Amino acid sequence: QQQQQQQQQRRCHVGSSGAADVRISERRLKEFLKAEVAFFADQSPNSISLRQVLDASTPERAAELSIKELPIRFAQRIVQIESLECWDSSPELVNVHSLYCRTFRDLRLVELDLQNLEPFTDVIQRIKGRMRAVIPSLATAMRALQQSQKLDEAMIGEWLDTFLLSRIGSEMLKSQYLACMNARIAALNGQHGIVDDSCDPAHICKQAAKHAQKLCMQHFKLNQDVVIRVESFDLDGAKQIRFPYVPQYLFYIMVEILKNSARATVEVSKADPIEIKRRPIMITVGADHSQVAIRVHDVAGGIPFSVADRVWSYMYSTSPNSKSGSDFSQQGTPLAGYGVGLPLSRLYARYLGGSLHLQSLPGIGTRNYLYLKRLESEAREAHSVSE
Repeated sequence: QQQQQQQQQRRCHVGSSGAADVRISERRLKEFLKAEVAFFADQSPNSISLRQVLDASTPERAAELSIKELPIRFAQRIVQIESLECWDSSPELVNVHSLYCRTFRDLRLVELDLQNLEPFTDVIQRIKGRMRAVIPSLATAMRALQQSQKLDEAMIGEWLDTFLLSRIGSEMLKSQYLACMNARIAALNGQHGIVDDSCDPAHICKQAAKHAQKLCMQHFKLNQDVVIRVESFDLDGAKQIRFPYVPQYLFYIMVEILKNSARATVEVSKADPIEIKRRPIMITVGADHSQVAIRVHDVAGGIPFSVADRVWSYMYSTSPNSKSGSDFSQQGTPLAGYGVGLPLSRLYARYLGGSLHLQSLPGIGTRNYLYLKRLESEAREAHSVSE
C-alpha cells in the first residue's frame, strides 16, 4: 500500500533552489499543469536575435534562456493543436499533442540549479529525442485531415507555418544549450554553441552539394555525379564571405534546394551521363555589408506555371512518389522529401529574418534565391510568416 501511494504521488518543485518540495497526487498535478499550459500559452515569447544567442554562449546563460522561453512555446503549440477541429480524430496529432504535453510537464517539474545542470541537461536531451518524429507525424496528420475533413489547403499551410516556425525556435534553444555543454565544441574556431560567428556560406554550399550528389547517386543508381559548381564573390571583390549564422540551418536549406534541382536534372536527362554533364547546377554566393545572397540555377526544364504556386504547399510534393512518414524520419532528408522540404526550408530562412524565393522559366530551368541577414543584431527570429 505504501508503494502504491508513492506511485500515485509526484514531487513538484516550487520556487528557487532550496525551497520546500510539495507532494501532490497525479490527478492534482494534471490539473495544475493544465492551468499552467493556459497561463503560459497566453504569454508572448521574446523575439530572440542571433546576438542574444551568441551572448548565451555558456551553459548557464543558455539554460536560463531556455527555461524562460521553452514553456511558453510548448504551451502555445498544445493550445494550437487543441484549437484545430477534430484534432483528436487523428492518431498522429494525438501523439504529437501527447509529446508536447509530456515535454511541457518535464520543463515545469525540473528545477534549474546553475550549480548542477545535470538534471536540466537530462530533460533537454529527452525532449530532443522524443521530438524527432514530429514533422513526419504532422505531415501525415494534415494530409489525412485534408481528405477526411476537407480542410482548406491555405489554412493547413498557415497552421503548419505557425507550428513549425515555433518548432525551429524551440529546437534552436535546445541545441544551443546542449552545444554549450560541450566546451570543446563551444570553443572551436570561434563557434558559440550552434552559431558560427565566421560562417563560410560558400563552404556550406559545397558540403550541401556533396551531400545532394551522394543522395542522387544512391537514389537513381547513377555512375557519375550531377555537376554542381560553386562560385563566391563579396561586394568588395573578395571571394571569402564570412558572417554570423547557424551553419546547420544553411546546410539544411541548401540540401533541400539542391535535391530538387538534382532530381529534376536527372529526370530531364533520362539519367544519360552525357546529358547530365551538359546541365550543370550553378551556385553563386554574393554579399554586401548587410545581406548574403545565394542563387541556385539549374537547366532542368523548370516548373510548369500550373503548379508553380504549389511548390510552397505542404500538401504538394515535387516527387511523383512521396515516401512514407517513417522513411522521412529515418532518412532525415530523403531525395524529393515528403512534401515538406521546400516549404520548411523557406521557414528556416524566414526564421532569422531571411527569405527564399523561386523563379521558374518552363522549358528552361529554375532559379532559387536565398537571402540571409549578415548582421547578428538584425538576424532576429520571426514568430509568424508575416514578420
